[in-house]
Amino acid sequence: MLSLRLRTFVGALLVPVVLFVLGCVAMAAAPAPISGGFTLAVLPDTQIYAWKYPDTYPAQTRWLADNAKRYNLRYVLHVGDITQHNTNTQWQVAARAHALLDAAGIPCAITTGNHDFGPEGKATSRETPFAKYFPLEAFKKWPTFGGIYDKEPERTDNSYHLFEAGGRKWLILCLEFGPRDELLRWANAVATKHADRSVILVTHAYLRPDNNRFNRNAFIKVKNLEVNMGLDRYGLAKAEGGFNDGEDIWKKLVSQHANFALVVSGHVCYTGKLDSSGKQGNVVHQMVVDYQSGKEGGQGFLRLLQFHPDGKRVSVADYSPLLDQPSDKLGTSYEFNLPAAP
Repeated sequence: MLSLRLRTFVGALLVPVVLFVLGCVAMAAAPAPISGGFTLAVLPDTQIYAWKYPDTYPAQTRWLADNAKRYNLRYVLHVGDITQHNTNTQWQVAARAHALLDAAGIPCAITTGNHDFGPEGKATSRETPFAKYFPLEAFKKWPTFGGIYDKEPERTDNSYHLFEAGGRKWLILCLEFGPRDELLRWANAVATKHADRSVILVTHAYLRPDNNRFNRNAFIKVKNLEVNMGLDRYGLAKAEGGFNDGEDIWKKLVSQHANFALVVSGHVCYTGKLDSSGKQGNVVHQMVVDYQSGKEGGQGFLRLLQFHPDGKRVSVADYSPLLDQPSDKLGTSYEFNLPAAP
């Protein structure tokens, strides 16, 4: 048997080793940063957090702020449904969470979902206090802010952002839930004006978890019933000014430009992906990510898009800083390739 003195000595040597190993295990829960690359983070629908779990939303943004340098985080993308009922109380939760990103100097490309519109968040109108809690003055503080929809200078839920990373120029376009026809006119003009930039579209309802775009002209069978794959059940679908679902957005906007590279959306759980070729031959990667139907409204899961230094590969991983664990859902960890830079 080892003497007491020897056991004490060995124990003293092992303690730092054990702590190091435990630390590595703890760090391993989050995706390892990619050396020489950069990261975009996606905040899926936060509506249940704003309503029932107000500590979860800031837990997400605090983790992003604390790890921004580690991941070379360039932008946070929020796909909408920021709130559940479009109430001031819920918007205040969101504003406090995003203040943590602002304090860390991290810009956010954020837009509105159906629950952010109309009384009680029922999307019967486009009434929203979004611009009150995410004002234009705050957007203008970011050197990467490009502008807002030219016909509505008082609203900020339709915006674009310009930045450079990974050896190419980028344009982020943020479009409201079911964007109106005039919004697509504006978005086309912005994409054309910045034809030398790779475009990332952030919008709320675009891709379904069955890897098909929302499409009012398509149907699927569910228990011998024909179910429409569109979004026409929402009041806004019949509102003046038009209403465009995922397939509309693809045909009228995304597929028309050689510089579109990525579409990020939410609205439905949990995740899906689709690659489609535009009219110019560029392959656009489209994704949906949403955890609102999960336990406690999603338990803080967010998505990290890590862009490799080769300028081609992007690694996708969903992670919860609240649980400190990766997602166990299918399709939440994969890689895709970017089209060539314009």
